Amino acid sequence: MGRFLVYNAEGKSLVVDANIGENFSFYCSKEECGTEIIIEGIIRHSSFEEFIKVRNNVIDQNYEFKVLRNVLPKEPMIFEGTVNGKKVKLPVEKLDEVAKRFIDKYLNL
Repeated sequence: MGRFLVYNAEGKSLVVDANIGENFSFYCSKEECGTEIIIEGIIRHSSFEEFIKVRNNVIDQNYEFKVLRNVLPKEPMIFEGTVNGKKVKLPVEKLDEVAKRFIDKYLNL
C-alpha cells in the first residue's frame, strides 16, 4: 500500500492510502475537510501525455491548481473514479515525490 496525493477532489488535495491498480474508497468528513468527500476508484499509471491532459483539465476547472503546471512526476499517475458520485479523472502523485520536491525547492537540503 502506498500514500498518494490526489489533486482537486472537490477543490482539495487529499492524501489517500491505496494500491496502484486496485479499487479503494476514501472518506473525509465535513468537519475534517470543510465538506463531506467520498472518493471511490483506482489510481493507475498513465502516459505523460494523459497525465498532462488530465492536469491541464484540472487547472482549467480550478485555477488555484495552476502550480501543478510545474509538476512532472517520475511515474505519471491518475485517479479514475468518482468524487461524491461525480465521475472524474484527477492527477495523482506519490506522496514521497511531493515531499522530495518540497524539500528540494524550499529547504535547499
